[in-house]
Amino acid sequence: MKTGKKEVIAYLHTHWDAEWYKTADEFNVRLFEVFNTVLDELKKENAPSFYFDGQVYALLNYLKFAPEKKPLIKKLIREKKLFIGPFFVSADSFLSSSGVLIKNLELGIKISKSFNEDDFIGYLSDTFGHSKSIFEILKLFKLDKAVIWRGTKPMPSDFTANGIKTTRLVYGYYQDILHSNFDTEKKALILEKILDKINEYSNDVLLLPLGADHMGIIKNANEKIKEINKYLKNYKIKLSNPFEYFKKADYKKTTYKGEFLDNSLTYILQGVYSARSFEKAKNAVLQWELFNKAYVFDYFMKNKFKKVLDNASVELIKNHAHDSVYGCSTDKVHKMIQTRQLKVEETVNAVIKSLIRDFKNKYLTGYKKDCLGVFNFSNYTQNNVVHFITDKKIKNAQKIKEFISVDDDISYNLYKNPMTENFHKFYEYIIEADDIKPFSFKNIEIKPPEIKHKIENDFIENDFIKLFVLDNKIYCLDKKQNKLFENFIELHSTKDIGDSYNYAPSSLAQTLKLKNSKIKLKGKIKSTLQLTFEENIKLNVSIYNNSEFLDFEFDFINKKKNRKLQLIFNLPENVTKTTANDTIGLVERNHDPDYLLYNNMPVKDKSELKTNCYPMQKFVCVQNLSIYTKGLNEYEIYKNSIKISILRSIGIISNKNNPARKIPAGPPIECIDMQGSGKQKFNLAISFEKDIKNSFMRAFEFYNPLIGFIGEYKIKEKIYIKDFPQNSEFMGIFNDKPLFYKDKFYVS
Repeated sequence: MKTGKKEVIAYLHTHWDAEWYKTADEFNVRLFEVFNTVLDELKKENAPSFYFDGQVYALLNYLKFAPEKKPLIKKLIREKKLFIGPFFVSADSFLSSSGVLIKNLELGIKISKSFNEDDFIGYLSDTFGHSKSIFEILKLFKLDKAVIWRGTKPMPSDFTANGIKTTRLVYGYYQDILHSNFDTEKKALILEKILDKINEYSNDVLLLPLGADHMGIIKNANEKIKEINKYLKNYKIKLSNPFEYFKKADYKKTTYKGEFLDNSLTYILQGVYSARSFEKAKNAVLQWELFNKAYVFDYFMKNKFKKVLDNASVELIKNHAHDSVYGCSTDKVHKMIQTRQLKVEETVNAVIKSLIRDFKNKYLTGYKKDCLGVFNFSNYTQNNVVHFITDKKIKNAQKIKEFISVDDDISYNLYKNPMTENFHKFYEYIIEADDIKPFSFKNIEIKPPEIKHKIENDFIENDFIKLFVLDNKIYCLDKKQNKLFENFIELHSTKDIGDSYNYAPSSLAQTLKLKNSKIKLKGKIKSTLQLTFEENIKLNVSIYNNSEFLDFEFDFINKKKNRKLQLIFNLPENVTKTTANDTIGLVERNHDPDYLLYNNMPVKDKSELKTNCYPMQKFVCVQNLSIYTKGLNEYEIYKNSIKISILRSIGIISNKNNPARKIPAGPPIECIDMQGSGKQKFNLAISFEKDIKNSFMRAFEFYNPLIGFIGEYKIKEKIYIKDFPQNSEFMGIFNDKPLFYKDKFYVS
């Protein structure tokens, strides 16, 4: 008999932040108890099923304490009473690279299938917005369903987003009303109002999550829902799972293309793009070194260290659980993150040096000071500088530094150990390498460089670009287009009274004065002009003979608290459009150049103020200027300026009095380390590009995919990966095959 009430598909779940206001170890004790109750309730058939947050990391942590429960868990999954995966961790899609996200899903699905799971949803319930690229990555794994929440504008609950059937959680995933001590009638009354709001955007069936962060399962859920239904006037709840909802919902009426960064309905907490930028900078380099160097080199050498690198990738992926990579966790959590970063760094370094050893053992014919073997691990021909280390003095190379160490031929020889007498002076050099083909090795002769750049105390230039100081202002000349940028660079400092989630300036920006400029390095291949600003903040600007870049390195001791430091590029026209490097490909954004966060504070209702701050991966392009960064993931627009956030010093996870956001987004825990006190280094670069496609090639040049080492080798040149789409993005090595993207994924 039909009741005329709308059907509501409800699912029991918990959202499990791996680490946040507590460390993973603290949360794991709670996890042990929470998941025990889940298994008990499912065994007793007090609930039809439980959805475990779309990730497997929490399950693996639970099994450390209760390995004897694995057979039961596999049985419940096989019987469709427990759902896990597909992700290893629930990761952000704006700050994590494509390689890490792909490995995250590859690993998560493999583990899930080992537990009998074969039903998957791209479950992204709490990540702070969604890149358009994440949907492409889901499609790579043949996943056709997604659940999202933050970043969506007012739109139907069910639609097709970038080719994926997608449901947005209209009222969010956090529904803890049935955990309360209210009587059943009051719970039903509150639920009715919630369902009314969900119904505004839904069709014939509604989706209702029942659970919250780190919460246990609702006990006796079947009986409680039966009682709740007696009091609901317009709805009837059926306890089930999201998969049943996807079978009933209509995804054909609305289509959407692009990213989800609208904060009109929910907080997207844009301050996380710049929180703990020093940690994000390290993360960017590690992602590159692991996925674009170590894995590729190992592929060339027949995957000897694949399992070692897979283990390192797990450690890196753990850092990408969304609260972790965002930088909005306690200092204790981030000490764990930095420890994992160190583990990854040491592993990658050891694998690369071991692979060099193996290559030498197989191909080395002899050591000559003027011969160098060079690998190019990118899909672009490289005319770039090569760094290498030797204990010999090389006449035709430029010395970068010297240090005391031991030869890798001893350190990585399985039948030797370094002795005290083996430690002696070594030198790091750079040379110019021409025409190193994609994915290749080349034996090259070290030749005298042809000096094509100039430097004095007030300028630096080559054939492509010139930067100079005039009347304490910094100018730049794009020599290719003969275009002069006046007052091109400034350094801004702004007081910040926000928190880790949201930047909140308490004043207009102060321009830090340029104090002086001088030659820091004058070389045959590379020279560096040092610009010193107030607070003794040094910006080292480097140029190479044949590079179209200007390289920037910030090097300073931060003594300031509660402020945002930004590098400003002033352009000829107001900035109304940018094109940023997304997780995959590019994303175009339109801007209101007159909008300034400071002018709109404080927020007046229960919302989050919009900003002109946006995320990027490796670069952003505006008015033919391309800006490349290593882990500086945030840019801001105002008037004719694009501002790159260098360091946002802040000391609290969530500030209840944040004038940019009305409601706290987390606990008010103080975090001293988040201020970024002490020595800081950050790297970025610029080039002028008429064709934005060149920016991908320049980004690879900036990260530098070349590895060089002294010696003459049997093979003069060898290409390891030959067939790949031209002008495509290289994702990395997955399932022992090179993966590329150009409108869709390709396996070479």
